[in-house]
Amino acid sequence: MNEFIALTVIVPSYNDAQGLRSVLPPLIASCKARGWRIIVVDDGSTDGTSEVLGQFSGEIRVIKNETNLGYGASIKRGIVAADTEWVATFDADGQHRVEDLEKLAAEAGCCDAVIGKRENSSHCSLMRMPGKWILGKVANILVGRRIPDINCGLRIFRRKAILGILRLTSDSFSFSTSSLIALMKLGYNVNLVPVTTQHRVGNSTVHQMKDGFNTILLILRLITLFDPLRIMLPFSAFFFVVGVIYQITSFVLLGFSLNKLTLLLWIFSITIFLVALIADQISALRREMAIYPLNQKQERDANYL
Repeated sequence: MNEFIALTVIVPSYNDAQGLRSVLPPLIASCKARGWRIIVVDDGSTDGTSEVLGQFSGEIRVIKNETNLGYGASIKRGIVAADTEWVATFDADGQHRVEDLEKLAAEAGCCDAVIGKRENSSHCSLMRMPGKWILGKVANILVGRRIPDINCGLRIFRRKAILGILRLTSDSFSFSTSSLIALMKLGYNVNLVPVTTQHRVGNSTVHQMKDGFNTILLILRLITLFDPLRIMLPFSAFFFVVGVIYQITSFVLLGFSLNKLTLLLWIFSITIFLVALIADQISALRREMAIYPLNQKQERDANYL
């Protein structure tokens, strides 16, 4: 294990001028000591983020999104722009600690990704806890193993591995969840390391209603993308069994007669089963097509995403 790996730290930022003032100095000091690079992606900020980043000119690389593209889209731009073997994500709001980044780096080298696992002492908004709990349960079912934290933003990826699943991930705040599930479902070696998060600096840009609805959509997309059979086959079996039970009851009470409701239930069952098979084939094709073409130039890479 060695923390002196070739690493680029990607810091997505949207209206985080206040947070960047406290985040960047210790991060720059740590990266300088280890030969790491820093890319800050300014995601169309309007709060003076550009002026703050200008104070660190020569010490960081800045990528500017002309409009707000999203948390995930900004991270993707940083990953494409990086040229080191490893890339890390580090939030600009002051929640992550530099010492935890160093801890994750020390665990890299023997796996494809090192993901932060927030401990109980970490700060977490009470309003987000129900949604995180539901999403966590769905993720556990999809992956087939218990994941204690599915959306911690502090993580390190082997760049070649994350490029291989980049087009399967979300452009929004759900990037953390979708990238973790994609890596695990596709057989990459993922290590979870305990970290501690702090109170964020400034106001959150997450909208509870809007992002709550997007979380529901994310759950449905993750299901249909990675394991449609696991969800759809139980529904098919349910309608078939209910049809059998209803028909047996009909035989006992009304004599030998094929009930119309039984036929309808069995038609539902067969239809869901056939749709599940098609969805599984489409899912497999999409996962195969998601392999990122590493031989393209970076100028074309940005457009490819």
